[in-house]
Amino acid sequence: MKHPVLPRGAELSLPVVSAVLLTLSFPPFHLLVPPFIALVPYLVFVGRAPQDAEGTTSVRRATFWMGVVFYGTLLYWLFAALVYYTWLALLGYFITVVVLAILLSGAGWAIHVFRSRFSIPFWVSVPVFWTAVEWLRAHLGEISFPWLGLGHSLTGFPWAVGFADITGARGVSVWLLAINGVAAEWWTAGVKQRARRYAPALALLIALPLAYSLVRWSTLDMRPAARVLVVQPNVPEDLKLDRQAAKDSARVSLGALTMEAVAADTAIDLMVWPEAALPDFYTYDRDWSLWAASTARRQGKALLFGTLDLKRGANSLDYYNAALYLDRSGSNAGVYRKHKLVPVAERVPFVPTRWIHITRLEGRDWRLPLLGNVGSLMRWFGGYSRGNEQPLMEIDESGFGVLICYESIFPGLSRSYRRGGADFLVNITNDAWFGRQRPWWSRTSALQQHPAHLVMRAIENRIGIARSGNTGVSMFVDPRGAKHEVTDPFVADARAADVMTTDGTTLYTRLGDWPGWLAAAGAVLLLLYAWWQAPGGFSRWIRRREA
Repeated sequence: MKHPVLPRGAELSLPVVSAVLLTLSFPPFHLLVPPFIALVPYLVFVGRAPQDAEGTTSVRRATFWMGVVFYGTLLYWLFAALVYYTWLALLGYFITVVVLAILLSGAGWAIHVFRSRFSIPFWVSVPVFWTAVEWLRAHLGEISFPWLGLGHSLTGFPWAVGFADITGARGVSVWLLAINGVAAEWWTAGVKQRARRYAPALALLIALPLAYSLVRWSTLDMRPAARVLVVQPNVPEDLKLDRQAAKDSARVSLGALTMEAVAADTAIDLMVWPEAALPDFYTYDRDWSLWAASTARRQGKALLFGTLDLKRGANSLDYYNAALYLDRSGSNAGVYRKHKLVPVAERVPFVPTRWIHITRLEGRDWRLPLLGNVGSLMRWFGGYSRGNEQPLMEIDESGFGVLICYESIFPGLSRSYRRGGADFLVNITNDAWFGRQRPWWSRTSALQQHPAHLVMRAIENRIGIARSGNTGVSMFVDPRGAKHEVTDPFVADARAADVMTTDGTTLYTRLGDWPGWLAAAGAVLLLLYAWWQAPGGFSRWIRRREA
């Protein structure tokens, strides 16, 4: 075989060390030091690789397997949590890890090519190409998956990443990648170069953004926007699958927890119940909907809760994962329909929703080898429609935006709310998909990884966030990124706190993901330059034009 797929020799050493360090950078480990050094072993390997086509192939292969180890351990929950519902979770996990590793191997190829052929240092090539891959992951349309970019590795230490209000999470990635690049150059350089060139550069690169962040942490002016109650009913997922039992259980738990919390804190302005608190269409289940409205009216508090929404057209039927907002009188004050749908589970990518509906209706006796009854299988494939409106809900003098579950990992949506005048955000979610109380191994790391994204959303826009999770974690995040009133998972709980906000608009809120766009543009320009300079590249193009 000309180019073997399996790693060999040194490809199994330093790249694997980097993969392990990358995994340790994220929840549930969330260690402080690894993000700053995780890629150094890998880059030392790249620097030692032969400067020819064989070396480039070796680097590409090693990068792929580094990605397999990293993404395989980081995202193991895709299989461990979802295997309860279908063995197709194994296929989904495998495809996700392989695709992400292939994208990463492309970055590894470019890093090696530009170092060996054009002497581009790591502190330039690594931030450009690695960040470009992160940017690409977030811009793949219906299969976008911007889960835990490198910048999110420091969400456990929000005091260190306050400069994300300028750069966003992608800018934090660029910073960490540049540090790793300089550290790798320092490691491979001679003693004199280490002292004269790389040590001062490394010190400044670390110190300046960190100093800004520490100043922002200690001086940021915050004010309360509203007092919010987040309720965690703890309805387990196996019960959620029985719609009537889920509705009954949620009603009992939500009612008791809400009444007790409001009696203890009469200053509450807004009560928040989680995603799918009503796992049915609120227009169909009049009894449950009237009970929710009467709860808001009796308590004299506004109420937001997750439900399903339905739109019928002359020749169409659309249903949505939605959030219904009731004012203090219990009247409908707004509906938000989810924009970012979970691939496969909520919407099958690139497949019209009507095909899903038809298959569900007509596929009862349609059987395929290995897969079995298609009608039964399709219950796990989503046919939700995507919402278009982005209403700004109002409570007294404050406005807030709603994020449903998976939407917290997309920074553009939170930024859009802030630009539209939101004082705070509310995230409702059902993370029961990510684990169960027993057995222990089913309590996956996604339970910590998912809420970590909200820390960055808060810092980027200097906005407070309230999170209500069905089984947890529920919490509040202030505009500095600090978490408050964090609940334990898999217990019924309710917490009330002031959601804080700030006045003014951050640079990130105004400009968006400018580091990501610059990295993507830089990667394209560098690749065009390499093609231009390649033997026969430009001249071959000229010959074709003349012919």
